[in-house]
Amino acid sequence: MKILHTADWHIGKLLEGRSRLEEQRILLRQLAQMAEAEEADAVCVAGDIFDNGHPSAAAEALFYETIKELSKNGERLVVIIGGNHDQPSRLEAVNPLVREHGILIFGSPTSQLPSGTYGTFQIQSLDPGVFSFTKNQERAVFACVPYFSERTLNEVLYQEETDDAKRAGQYSQKAEELFKKRAAWFSPDSINVLMSHVFTLGSAGDGSEQGMMLGNSYLLPANVFPPSAQYIALGHIHRPQKVPGSGGQIRYSGSPLPYRLMETAVAKQCLLAELHPGKKPVVKELFFDNPKPIEKWVCDDYAQALEKCRKNQERSCYVYLYIRTDSYIREEQLKELKSYKEDLLEIVPLFSSREEEDTYQDFRQMSFEELFIRYYTEKKGTAPQQEVLETLAGILEKEKEYETDTIEDKGAEQLSRASGD
Repeated sequence: MKILHTADWHIGKLLEGRSRLEEQRILLRQLAQMAEAEEADAVCVAGDIFDNGHPSAAAEALFYETIKELSKNGERLVVIIGGNHDQPSRLEAVNPLVREHGILIFGSPTSQLPSGTYGTFQIQSLDPGVFSFTKNQERAVFACVPYFSERTLNEVLYQEETDDAKRAGQYSQKAEELFKKRAAWFSPDSINVLMSHVFTLGSAGDGSEQGMMLGNSYLLPANVFPPSAQYIALGHIHRPQKVPGSGGQIRYSGSPLPYRLMETAVAKQCLLAELHPGKKPVVKELFFDNPKPIEKWVCDDYAQALEKCRKNQERSCYVYLYIRTDSYIREEQLKELKSYKEDLLEIVPLFSSREEEDTYQDFRQMSFEELFIRYYTEKKGTAPQQEVLETLAGILEKEKEYETDTIEDKGAEQLSRASGD
């Protein structure tokens, strides 16, 4: 059985205020062509479908077009889980409509779809997020674990539990327990696939995966994942990679597009895993052709920068332009540069007093943790202790949960008013 693994589409995400929808359309079309060319039996989309919980109509339209094309009129199974950028209820709202196309969407760890016909597949629901099906005389069991917060873990694992000690346990221990429960349905004679949206220890990030790992409290070691899973398809990190120590069985597909300058160092890809019961996966990397790359230009002076803009004015690319100078760049110079290269995202002066250009740090490129540590260190003269970072992580997580609850409560209130209750 062939499984195509992708994640982190972030449909609707902007780059310095500029829409990427057309580029995303091209890349997702490439993804559908890869699925067809490689004769994939199923497609796994491991979270962060959208860039926020309230995507635009155009972003949603692109999502629906893509999953319909991927499904091939129900002949190819498409399995989607929610990420930390997705709103679970909104993501799942179309489940009744997409079922006939063989599309299954799990927004939260508590989501469970009914058994029955999905496209050309007979799905047997086994547990929340867990189902099985047979294709090419091989039975596959999928365990789908969308993004989970500390609060979500407590609700899933200890809803009826009165022991506060269990609720206060470490995030990684509770995550391991959840994965173990879902993997209980795996068997030696089936293809066993686990999908999730998490950040693992030792994985190489690129700055795009923010808000989930302050103080390492949300980082998971590789040993929390069940050894009975043949292939673990992860989302959240935008850099494609094998999780260290997993032997290539735990992987991040990465995002199909680079969403910031730091992501351009590694080619973007999706993964095709060929799986058979009792055997190790054979994984093939499939590379995307980026229609509009993000580039960094470093010029020795304004004249060189202007000439480079002239020579490249017809090239399709986004540019961060760094210019070595002894004075600030004037407004008329900025306008002149942009008259030749309209896709200049930022023009940064590199003053000669700086020994290295890399000493320049754009605060918008830094994670919240980096900003906090920098500020704390400057004020206190020492780096913050682990306990401080963990406390801050807890505060931010509670704030995020409050915002989510507020959104859901308002939605329920509006629905109640609309129905006349």
